[in-house]
This record gives sequence, C-alpha cells and structure tokens, in this order.
Amino acid sequence: MKKKVVSKNLINALLKLDFTQKEITTYITLLEKGSLAVQDISRISGVNRVSIYGALDELKQKGLVVESRKGKKKLFVAEDPENIKKIISQKKEKIKIEENLLENSVLPILKAIDISREDRPQIKFFEGEAGINKVFDDYILKGRDVINCGSYETAVRVFSEKEEMKYFKKIGKRKIFYRMILENTSLNHKFARASKGIAHTKFLSPDMKVSADIVISGSVVALISYDRKNATLIEDESIAQAIKMQLDFMWDRL
Repeated sequence: MKKKVVSKNLINALLKLDFTQKEITTYITLLEKGSLAVQDISRISGVNRVSIYGALDELKQKGLVVESRKGKKKLFVAEDPENIKKIISQKKEKIKIEENLLENSVLPILKAIDISREDRPQIKFFEGEAGINKVFDDYILKGRDVINCGSYETAVRVFSEKEEMKYFKKIGKRKIFYRMILENTSLNHKFARASKGIAHTKFLSPDMKVSADIVISGSVVALISYDRKNATLIEDESIAQAIKMQLDFMWDRL
C-alpha cells in the first residue's frame, strides 16, 4: 500500500509543538485510516511496534488518541485535531506559572544570596533529619498561615509515614491554617485524606514534578531537599511575601 506523503510544513509545525516524528506519523496514520491495532499502525506507517507503543502513550497523554475494543482486540482511535488547542493553552499556562516563579521566587532568593547587598536577609542552613525537624518545629509551626508546595514521595525517603502523620497532629493542635500543593500521586492523595479537616490540599497537574519542598510561614521561607537531607531557611518579610504571592497564584489556579 502506497503511503500518503505528509506535508513537510505540517511535520515541522508539529515538531515545534513538541511532537516527535513517531507521534506525528502515528497520529496521522490513525486520522487517515480510522481505528487500528498496533500491528496495523506499524505496518502502514513503517514504524516498529515498540516505537508505536511509546508514541501512543504520549498521544494519549496529549488527549489525541483513545483506546477502543473490538471483541478482544485493542484498537486505537485518533481524537479531534482541535484538541491540539488544549495543548497550546496548557503550554501558555505553564509559561505564565514559570514567569511568575522566576519573578516572585527565583530572583528574590538569588538576590538574597548576593553578598554585595547591605540589607541581606538572614540565611541559615540545616542538615540531616534533626535539622529538617528543627526547621519545622522552631520556625514553620510558629506561623499561623502556612503554604507548602512539595511531595510526600520525597519526604518519606527521610521520615516514615507514621512520623509525617504526627506532624498533622501538631498542625491541628496549634490551629494553623495550613495549605499543601502536592504532586498528583496516590501517596500524596493518601496524605491529603489523612489530613482532611486539618490541612487544605490541592494537586498539581500529573505532568508536574517537585524535586524539593518550599514552605512559607510568616516571614520565613524554607527550602527543603529530602534527597540531600538538608534545609535552607531565609528570614525576610519581603522575600517571604513575594514567594507566597507566587504560591497563592498557583493555589488559585489549581
């Protein structure tokens, strides 16, 4: 069967939208031929099955392919190309979040580290489990309004789930208004359920990952790396408010 030649302009445009060549070939094949099994997509497109499976997974995440069944046979169907607009909208939203993160979080922190400034905020470093515990007990839990962006996927590498649950009891006992922005994982959903009535939780989109925790409490900013078992504490009202503004912006958009 003779393959239809796809416009180079179309391919180049889709590549610029972060589609891979194999995703483009797979999607166009499904648009042209309708519902197909993997072996049929491979035969028509000339792409090997392993690559087809990878392309289909990515296209499903993009909302451009869905699965269907005909008896016991699994088939794949192309969704409306209009769905590409949603991908563009998501990219715009992500860029907006990154711009706010740069302006209200990254730049204030880097300026705080600049030794040439006379009005430098106080910066403290803590190491190990004891150091991280000290940050929470002596600084974060002293505030009345706390917002945290992070993930228990990394926290449980240092502290047990039981220890983390005890932390919620401290929050409840001190009647702290505590908000958590977490990665969208089953473990984080588990902690959200456990803290219901104590902490308020929202989740990031599934494709967004968190490598370290950032916690704002009053005039304190805590940057916590569970992988490295350390924490950096910045005490400065203006920096804390600037970063809190960014986290509030994220919270309102989730």
